[in-house]
Amino acid sequence: MSIGSAPNINLAWSMLIAEECARLGVAHAVVCPGSRSAPLTVAFARHPKLTLHVAHDERGAAFLALGIAKQSRMPAVLIVTSGTAVANTLPAFVEARMSRTPLLLFAADRPPELLDCGANQSIAQAQLLSSAARWSVAMPSPSTEIAAEYVLSTVDEAFARARGHAGAQPGGVHLNCAFREPLAPESKAWDAEWLRSIDRWSNDATRAPWRRATKAVPTDVKIDAGILVVGRTSRAAARSLASWRGTMLADITSGLAVEGTAGADLVLRAAMAKDAPRALVDALAVDAIVCVGDGVVSKRLNAWIAAQDCAIDVYGVGDPRMDSSHRATSVYAASSVFTATTTLAPHEGWSRALRCATAAASNALRAEHSMCEPTAIAEVSAACAQSESGTMFYGSSMPIRDADFFAILPPSAWSVGSNRGASGIDGLLATAVGQALASQKPVVACIGDVSALHDLNSLQLASQVKTPLLIVVLNNDGGGIFRYLPIAAHADVFDRCFTTPHGRTFAPIAAAFGIRCEVPRTREETAQAASRALQHAGATLIEVRCTAESSESVRTSLAQASTAALLREFK
Repeated sequence: MSIGSAPNINLAWSMLIAEECARLGVAHAVVCPGSRSAPLTVAFARHPKLTLHVAHDERGAAFLALGIAKQSRMPAVLIVTSGTAVANTLPAFVEARMSRTPLLLFAADRPPELLDCGANQSIAQAQLLSSAARWSVAMPSPSTEIAAEYVLSTVDEAFARARGHAGAQPGGVHLNCAFREPLAPESKAWDAEWLRSIDRWSNDATRAPWRRATKAVPTDVKIDAGILVVGRTSRAAARSLASWRGTMLADITSGLAVEGTAGADLVLRAAMAKDAPRALVDALAVDAIVCVGDGVVSKRLNAWIAAQDCAIDVYGVGDPRMDSSHRATSVYAASSVFTATTTLAPHEGWSRALRCATAAASNALRAEHSMCEPTAIAEVSAACAQSESGTMFYGSSMPIRDADFFAILPPSAWSVGSNRGASGIDGLLATAVGQALASQKPVVACIGDVSALHDLNSLQLASQVKTPLLIVVLNNDGGGIFRYLPIAAHADVFDRCFTTPHGRTFAPIAAAFGIRCEVPRTREETAQAASRALQHAGATLIEVRCTAESSESVRTSLAQASTAALLREFK
């Protein structure tokens, strides 16, 4: 159906939106059922160039769209109806802002005459997401009295703002779309001459968008001294750092964590101890620190940076700022690429310490026989080598900390995903599903049991994936991370209010959604289960049942092995 033959102005308006999104490069749209959003849903569902995904709840749908955008670095469109449907997208919008991930929400609304008067399913939603969105705009109700180019240029502006091409950082954009009846594609006369003003767009055989925003050219930054601390950053920046000849401390989320760049937390566990040998402390002294991209997982590394009495330059961030110690000497928010000058050399002390600490921890991990969270992550990560490429997605609590601390790394061709912008534990399953749908490659998601409880409804989304999706639920019956916090000393409230043991198992729940399940009991069985899952065209849930105590014991053992090796190396 051509736009000019649309049965009513609502659908014609929505078809303009869908076509312009496709011309801009949007490939995926996530739709939730709703009556008021029917014009948008029909337009996107019928568009031949867009892949449609249907979700039953808006919170999961928003994280699904977020996962697609994280994987592709392009906005996914999210379509929801009015009322609390919009409110349910807020957690994903928060993550999108904090992780600078592009997202486009088209939320249907009642027209002005039905707002604030008791009409059903109407709330003050136009600015509901404004604290998290990069831009919120209330579009008028479709009418031929409003120029068609307004629709196109508004979509173009929303796309540019979502991608960070309009003078700010990327993030979520909320377009509020007020529709009057008819909502279904029923006939109601409208004047198709309305489209004449956009003839150049309608007749463009190349299907170019109405307007393009030019992406800023990254600035080439020359580094001649110091060490780099790198979090999640742009692809251009990561490519420029891939063969860095200086010393880099790479966070697990950066995609640059390999042997020789990973393991800073292990080193600092020894170096920041009260009885740390002077030789080790002095060996790690630096004359400059360059921080690139988002914040790092390691609390120790952040504390060490804050304690250094040297220049600290921050690149590639802006809003939100990345200077938690308030020690930055300079901040450059625009996109950057990096070049090492001929005078830059590896930092001898850090290079030695990283090799020593990670080798000791790796050896101790291989020798560990018990079934616990770190050993399960290690087995699953090793199994990924059977697939040429894929994405390893880490839960925001202990899984990502274990991988970062012990340098348990996926194969080099694999990318890393997480929701560490706001570090929430909600929507993790949906986000991983989104990454699987966008990449069409294997995705392995290691998440905790409480995170799984938060997002059980997204098992329905997982059941629809047709490529290998391995969900590893590390079930220690509660929030194990609280064992490492001061609240653990207060027994009267600790378990009941913080670790919150639930006594649930997840394999039967996943099976109810039609998902393959395995419950391995040993490291060997875990490796075999992961291997089978990566050969299965669909979702598999592996439930690793262990105790928080066993994981804590192994973490302590691995850390002690690393510290002992460092003490021998730096006598």
